[in-house]
Amino acid sequence: MFSLYEDIILSKKPIINEVVRPFVFTKDPLIMNLLQSFAKRSEQGIEEYKGTMGTAQKPLEDWITDVQEEMYDACVYLEKVKTLIKTLNIKK
Repeated sequence: MFSLYEDIILSKKPIINEVVRPFVFTKDPLIMNLLQSFAKRSEQGIEEYKGTMGTAQKPLEDWITDVQEEMYDACVYLEKVKTLIKTLNIKK
């Protein structure tokens, strides 16, 4: 029995847009879009910071602060979406 990777490669079936990484596939287009976004963001970060998250070093407390700040931003974005839903009268 072949792996999913071998099944796709051997069948030469088209994959949604392009392959993000050679060993990551899913039939779910939303997940494929997320994986592609993660990969693009990773490449941008590597270019900008000249390293990967795997090699990044800083104190543990700084990592925690970074996550908190990202979550604060996420809460603001969600509140904005709630406001848009109300403004546009989108039914729940």
